[in-house]
Amino acid sequence: MESDHADRVPPPDDQPPADPPADSDPVSREPHLTLVDAVLASSRAYDAWTANGGPRPQLPRGWEALWRDAVRRQTDLAGEPEEEARRSVQAMLDQLTRLDRAAGWFRTDRRLRERAIAETLLHGTGLGPAVPSRPAQLAWQRQRGLRPVDYAKIQAIAAAQDDWLAAWNDWAAIN
Repeated sequence: MESDHADRVPPPDDQPPADPPADSDPVSREPHLTLVDAVLASSRAYDAWTANGGPRPQLPRGWEALWRDAVRRQTDLAGEPEEEARRSVQAMLDQLTRLDRAAGWFRTDRRLRERAIAETLLHGTGLGPAVPSRPAQLAWQRQRGLRPVDYAKIQAIAAAQDDWLAAWNDWAAIN
């Protein structure tokens, strides 16, 4: 399945890595959070680059290690084999990247963004399957199940995406 941000984030071997942000301390942070921050920053940089041009954005230093650490942590937290853990991490990143593009509150309200990230990670790792955003999490899973491009299902895919965003917007309105 194609990643929502795979076309936004160039492969690591295409360019030299950029330095990590000065305020990041990957050693003391949960690997999932470090990776989410890097992916969202890369996605935003890529979006800005495609809109405005200029030099191609660079990936943070240690990009591959960020992935490896998050997948390893996913296997520990969720008890998933490595390949399943990789898919789980990818699904969480895809949802958060899509949410960053689709929901204005995610970009503008730091408190809601941090809660949405935390709830997505809690749900995705299995540590908190009953999070308040559970309807949005389940809607994401449903619409991902429809993702393979089947033009006979295009209306169902669009409806599932609308349901997912509506569930997140409902969650944001009460939080």
